[in-house]
Formats: sequence, structure tokens, C-alpha cells
Amino acid sequence: MILGGVSDEKLTKRQFTAIGAVAVLIIGGVKTNTSSLKSSSKKEMTSKTSEIKESQKSSSSQSSSSSQEETTQSQLSVDTKNLTENQFEQWVPITQSNQMQDTHPLRITVSKSDNNLYQAKIDYTATQIDSVNSYKVNSSGELEAIDFEHYPGMKVVSQSFPEIKQNQLTTNQINMWAVAVQDVLFEQKGLKPGIDVIYDLETATDDSIANVKAFKIDYTPSANGGADNANRTLINEFRINSDGNLEIKDVNSETGYRIISKVYMDTSMVQ
Repeated sequence: MILGGVSDEKLTKRQFTAIGAVAVLIIGGVKTNTSSLKSSSKKEMTSKTSEIKESQKSSSSQSSSSSQEETTQSQLSVDTKNLTENQFEQWVPITQSNQMQDTHPLRITVSKSDNNLYQAKIDYTATQIDSVNSYKVNSSGELEAIDFEHYPGMKVVSQSFPEIKQNQLTTNQINMWAVAVQDVLFEQKGLKPGIDVIYDLETATDDSIANVKAFKIDYTPSANGGADNANRTLINEFRINSDGNLEIKDVNSETGYRIISKVYMDTSMVQ
């Protein structure tokens, strides 16, 4: 059959050609749309991932900032005009160690002045001599020590309470902590440290742990009228663990040590 000069065969071919073209366009459109959806989905996922990462960074930053803020607040929260005895006992050895690089073990003897302000005398544990230094808190909340250039005058040596990192203490700071505990152990036996008994310390660092040995010293008179160091007897062993706690050697403990003080210079756990 011929319509308008076009045969049925030619018409059929044209119809199929047209249908094929439409199909290609439709399939192409579907592919393009699918590709667009995939691209959009990837962009959306990338955006969400970035948001999550940024949120994590922000959270981490806030956590770090919070931790630093807590440390600062802990340090700044100490009212130096209203110190506790333990805070005064902490302030003195930290300052003393900065003033005098002396690794000989030192004892702090704390008392209160007539106007109810803390004062302290520092002396060696291994000798019976006059005090090495003296400290006091003035009415402005500042720590004063002896001004040796204008003795017996005092001078301000610290105006703010120091930051204390118990697992980063110096040798003499560790020694003063061990002395505070050892003195109480002697007192519990009825012995007066510095009068009835004198002792020395040996401190060494092993990796992240500081080890301290306490030796009782027995002096005997010498021929020239002085005194000879006759005997050194090991009486206790201490260590600062990785958490910054002071431990004492204990044969009854599973680890061989037990915590005897968790707060720097505090002796409330000693028994």
C-alpha cells in the first residue's frame, strides 16, 4: 500500500527508526539522571562526612580545651589567703626546689604564727643542724622565704600557687614527699624525727617510675671529737608510680607495693 508516495515498508522502517531514537533518548536520559543522582548522592555523603569530621574536631577541641580549663581552674581555685595545711606543704617544696637545687632530703616542719598564718622551717633529715630555710605566707597571700642577703629579713618568692604534676616531680620534690610520709611512720612508733632518729634517702628513676630508699643512720663519736657514719640500715622503700601516687613496699601486697599517699605531701593515708 502506498500513502502519499511512501510505501508500507519504508513507513515501518521510519517508525522503527523514530522509536529507536526515542528509546535511546529515554535510556540516555535515565543514565544521565542516574549518574546525576549518584553524583548528588556522593556530594551529599561527602558533605555529611565533612560535617561529621568537623563535628569530631570541634568536640575534640572542646574536650582538650575543657581539660586545659579544668587544670587551670584547679590551679587558680587555690585561695592563697586561705590555704589548707596540705596546700601550704605543697607550695613550700615546689618553691624550695626552684630556689635551691639540693637533692639532700629535706624536712618541712609546719606551724602557725600568732596571726594564724602558716610558717615553716626546712632542715636536713640526715643531720642535726639549724634550719636550711624558713617560709611563711604573708597577709596578701604571698609566699615569703629568708632573704639571705638581708638576714633575717624575708622576701616574696612566689605570688601564686604552682601547678603540680605528681608524675613529673623533681628528685628533691619527691624526696620531700617521702620524708613527710617517713616522718609520720616514725612518729607512729613514738620516735621524734631529727632528734630520736636521723635518716637519708637514695632516689633513682627507672623508666616512668621513681624509686626511693630510706636508710636509718647511726652515728658514733670519732677520735677527733666529730662523728663517723657507722651504719646505714634500709628501713623503707618508696616509689612514685605512673599515676603519680606515692607507694611503699609491702610484702603483703600482691604487687609488692601499696599506695600510701595519693595527694602530694598529704599523709592522711599513712598507717
